[in-house]
Parts: sequence; structure tokens; C-alpha cells
Amino acid sequence: MKQTDNKYLISTLAFILFFFINIERAIAMPDMNPAFNEVVFKSSMKDKIKLSQYKGKIILVFFGYTHCPDVCPLTLMDIKKTLDGLGEKAGHVQPIFISVDYKRDNPETLDQYTKFFDKRILGITADKNNIDKINKFFRTTYALLDHTSKDYLVEHSSNLYIIDQDLYVKKILPSGLPSSEIIKVIQTLF
Repeated sequence: MKQTDNKYLISTLAFILFFFINIERAIAMPDMNPAFNEVVFKSSMKDKIKLSQYKGKIILVFFGYTHCPDVCPLTLMDIKKTLDGLGEKAGHVQPIFISVDYKRDNPETLDQYTKFFDKRILGITADKNNIDKINKFFRTTYALLDHTSKDYLVEHSSNLYIIDQDLYVKKILPSGLPSSEIIKVIQTLF
């Protein structure tokens, strides 16, 4: 082999190694630090919550609403099973249910709703402006359907977002994934 061939081979191998070492950063999910510092929510305990206060914990984020007939209750049950399955490690996880139904869901209703599933799930909401902002940061949408009716439905993301301790989205899990699979994903972050 000639010396130029060796240089080419070494530089190619160095590039490949660099690529694989940094592949996670190259295909990184969104950095949620801006969203978690800018968007203000309300809960039954506080009028002003910024999700940045949960930095250092693994955060599970799910968008929904309390009148949801199917996806929300099932996902919240999966979150409860996940927390139970994590045992003591669940203390390092903060599940957050963000209501996009800013017209009907208030902090007290959300607290009662989420506590029905598990007291560790934080139910929060905000005004339309902040709900729009957080949806933009998460690159998702929602829509109040026929909101002039008392019993309107809301279209919303059914994904569960897994956010690491530094507020980076690590995984976006589809609805209906069993809690055992959610646990596997979370355990990779400890």
C-alpha cells in the first residue's frame, strides 16, 4: 500500500469513527430548554410553572384533554404502569399531562383527572397563546373540533415524549406501546 493510500484510509476511518461517535447529536431531537423556559403553565398548586424546574429528571410529556374518550385515559394508565414498573427509580421521572383544551380544562379539573390515574402525574394547562407555543416547540398540533358545542372533541398528538435530564427529547413513542417498552426506553436514560 502506498503512503497516500494509507492517508486516505486513515482519514476515511477517522471520519467514520467521528460520525458514529456523534451520530446521536447529528440526528438529535429537539432541545426543549427554550420551550421549558419560555412557556408558562398553571397547575392546581401554582399559577406559574415553567417545566425547566424539572431539569435533572426524566420527563414524560403527553398532550391531551380531560374529556378525551379513549387515547388519553389509556396513555395515562400506561404511564401509571410504567411508574409502578420502575419501582424506586420512578422518583427520578416526572410525568406531565399537558391539556390542550384551554377552554374547558382548568388546573383543578386536571389535578383531579390525573390523580385518578396516579398522584405522581402532573396535570397542567395554559392559555391559548402558551398552548400554541408549546405545540410549536414540540412540532405538533391540536384542534378544538366544533368548539361551539358543549361536548366538542379535540384532535391532538397521541405520542409520548421522553425527555432526558438535560431537556432533550430522546424518544417519541407512539400511542399504545406497552408499559414494558416504555420502561426499557426510560431505563436507558438512568
